[in-house]
Amino acid sequence: MNNVPLISGALPVLVLILGGLSLLWLAWGGRRHLLVVLPVAAAAAVVLTFLLYVLAEGVLYWWDASLPRSLYIYAAAGILAVLLAAVRIRAAPAAGTRALAVTAAVLSLVAVASAANSAYAQYPTLGSLLDPPRPESAPLPERAPETAAGHPAATEANWVPPADMPATGRLFPADIPGTLSGYAADPGLVYLPPAYLADPPALNLPVLVLIHGRPGGPADWLIGGELLQVLDEFAAAHSGLAPVVVIPDASNAGNANWPLCLDSDISASATYLAVDVPAWVRQHLASGLAGARQWAVAGYSYGGTCALTLAVNFPQAYPSFVDVAGEAEPALPQGRDALIERYFGGDASAFARQNPLDILAAGSFSDSAGVIVVGADDPVYAPQGRKVFDAARSAGMDVSLQTVPGGHSWQVWKAGLAENLDWLGRRLGILAP
Repeated sequence: MNNVPLISGALPVLVLILGGLSLLWLAWGGRRHLLVVLPVAAAAAVVLTFLLYVLAEGVLYWWDASLPRSLYIYAAAGILAVLLAAVRIRAAPAAGTRALAVTAAVLSLVAVASAANSAYAQYPTLGSLLDPPRPESAPLPERAPETAAGHPAATEANWVPPADMPATGRLFPADIPGTLSGYAADPGLVYLPPAYLADPPALNLPVLVLIHGRPGGPADWLIGGELLQVLDEFAAAHSGLAPVVVIPDASNAGNANWPLCLDSDISASATYLAVDVPAWVRQHLASGLAGARQWAVAGYSYGGTCALTLAVNFPQAYPSFVDVAGEAEPALPQGRDALIERYFGGDASAFARQNPLDILAAGSFSDSAGVIVVGADDPVYAPQGRKVFDAARSAGMDVSLQTVPGGHSWQVWKAGLAENLDWLGRRLGILAP
């Protein structure tokens, strides 16, 4: 039951049909209903949908122009269903008719939610909605750096898995302090692959730092990105080996002004992600000890911009990166001037010193490599990704540009990581070059 798909197959089609039929039932009626009530309700739904658009994209900045415009049509249909149901409930003399009107409105709203989910692929299965993956309550199995002293980093060439190695990895919560940065962080997540958990274990595994989107949090990688399944499948194909994956909080503990992975007047987010997080991993997980080539950063949307920003500002920390549907530079919906004023006290040069495109234009990155992934149907972020690719290539990076089916959604974000794990495995040393 948990594997029932919510973004493909029969169920979303059935939900859409039931929602459409419910709306038609609510819209049907006598002469006065068809000539007066329905047109007035439809006009009100259009006005309310327009107000939603203004609030969402022009005032509160809930989302931007990457939102599929078809969702506003679905939203208008949902609002219309609620208005028509309210009229029927008010006019109906019988409790059964009122209950039927409520049911029709609910089915219409469920169809709207299903359409939105299909557009973003946030909940790919019924299980991801009703019983999403959660980290374990057991303590994180820490490992002191001394345990790896004198041992080579584990690779597919030198690792022989024990017969009783776990079949899958495990997920744990992790409080990663901002020791140097002073950054306030909500708990992050750590995935430990089967080889880490084996007895005896694989030693000194490489590290992949994943950055989530905005709005969102570390757990989004588990739901829409189906991260545990993706990583376990990679590990199963490579004798239990996979990177130790760390997903820190990139929201600055829910700061109203998200830190944009910059060191700014808001917080020292960049230092946290590029210095504090790696130091904590080395100290507590004895991983990534063999040098910078064992480290990579990746992210989607806001997190993709972060991955690029960190890779360019801290190439010694993250010489490998995957930028999935990120922006060309850290940005606010209100524009660059608003960002510079809010984050840097109006000092444009302070922003330029951390802005990836400015740094790439002036520097050389022959030791860095990256993958930039864009959605074929993403009119907002795909052009920005191509701009980043051109700038990175001009700066000497070993960089590739990939276009995958889909818009600004988990269809692209999940594929952007899953389809590049082999590349990351080679860059990080698990797999042979």
